[in-house]
Amino acid sequence: MSDATLDTAKSEQSRSSDGPLSGFRVLDLSSVVSGPMAAVVLADQGADVIKIEPPGWGDGIRGLGASRNGLASIYAMINRNKRSIAINLKHPEGQQLIKQLAADADVLLQNYRPGKMARLGLDYESLQAHCPKLIYASINGMGEVGPYAEQKTYDYVIQALSGILDVQGMMPTSMNPVGALDDEQRAGPALQMVRSIIYDKVTALTAAQGITAALLARERGAGGQHVQLSMLDAAVYFNWPELMWNYSFKGQGVQYAGDLADVCGISETADGAVVSGYLGADCRQYATEELMELLAYNEIPAGRVNTRAEVVDDPQVQAAGILRDVEHPRGGAMRQPRNPLRFSEMVEPRLEPSADLGEHTVEVLADLGLTLREMQGLARQGVIA
Repeated sequence: MSDATLDTAKSEQSRSSDGPLSGFRVLDLSSVVSGPMAAVVLADQGADVIKIEPPGWGDGIRGLGASRNGLASIYAMINRNKRSIAINLKHPEGQQLIKQLAADADVLLQNYRPGKMARLGLDYESLQAHCPKLIYASINGMGEVGPYAEQKTYDYVIQALSGILDVQGMMPTSMNPVGALDDEQRAGPALQMVRSIIYDKVTALTAAQGITAALLARERGAGGQHVQLSMLDAAVYFNWPELMWNYSFKGQGVQYAGDLADVCGISETADGAVVSGYLGADCRQYATEELMELLAYNEIPAGRVNTRAEVVDDPQVQAAGILRDVEHPRGGAMRQPRNPLRFSEMVEPRLEPSADLGEHTVEVLADLGLTLREMQGLARQGVIA
């Protein structure tokens, strides 16, 4: 073996294959998108994430959107690298199991409406005395107080409240932020939703960062704590830097500006379209690649407009290895994006497929010391599945 080969082998041995969050355990009591996606960020980075779902039906997102053999693509993506157990939180025995699991966990994540976990006896205050080092993360729609706090909330509600629709359609212009709609504006195009659950996903990423920050603080001696986040908070924070710059200054003397997005434009080509700085010219005489080469030659940032089908085969996506082929035991051959973060001293972890409902119930509860007979008794009572 050459010295170079030996050095490479030593280097590989010194790098962890478990991810930077290896050794941390997360109880994921959340459902749909904002919570599960936050948890999958932690799972993709090596945390042992235990997803807890209701027996019988599980997370409602298991049945949403494109699927094969009963596996929904969205569920498979944001619940990979997790173990699944089925526990009925409405049953006192189920609540007791959660308390036992929390005693050995680092993080508990939930996204129920305010008050729900307190009614189950599983809120932060109820667990804190027995789990002083627990990071308890709560995601909700609107926050804990205010006129909308109890409202059931989805992404489109947050889009409506956060101001993003003002950018998508005709509302009072940014150059006249406090003005009323005139007749010309009223005749303009209708408001358009962002055709993605943008704030569910922004909230998820924000929550994952907040959880790791709390874990870091705990490692420095701060102990456990309650991390709280609303989708509305995350949305306003996300929107503010440029979408709300005309609303940042109070008082007189403000020089208002148009939207940052107005400096960009979509130029139609002979066989597609590109996005670049505003060109102010008809580009339909150019083929897409021809225009891309011309813009690149003049150092104008630009990108061809891919259809969703074309994203998969885009040469940059392919060259960077962004997508991974995975084999799911239920869904078959699939493709999913890798963990976008890469750590120089850690080997990228293998993508483990999302679990069937309750697939790891026996395994996890056995770790708590429950016998098979005890588990069978709980199953007969409808506590677990």
